[in-house]
Amino acid sequence: MARLLLKAGLTGATIALLASPAAAYIGPGLGLGAIGAILGSIAAVLMVIAGLVWYPAKIMLRKMRAKKTGAAVGESAGSTSLDTPEKT
Repeated sequence: MARLLLKAGLTGATIALLASPAAAYIGPGLGLGAIGAILGSIAAVLMVIAGLVWYPAKIMLRKMRAKKTGAAVGESAGSTSLDTPEKT
């Protein structure tokens, strides 16, 4: 597996070094659009990482608060009658 990765890396590096420069013009509209797409992609990845960290931390904090106040874990201060059905 390591030999395959080494071959692929060397092949990619060789192709990149032997490529001739492109004689192309990138206008300001395309350049800004590309920069915006790259920054948007980076922001999306960072938000996914933040979400993966935040939601488990939020659940842990909710459980710690419930344990400290003695309330049940499923109950919260903002729950309404629509959240839990009434027993009759």
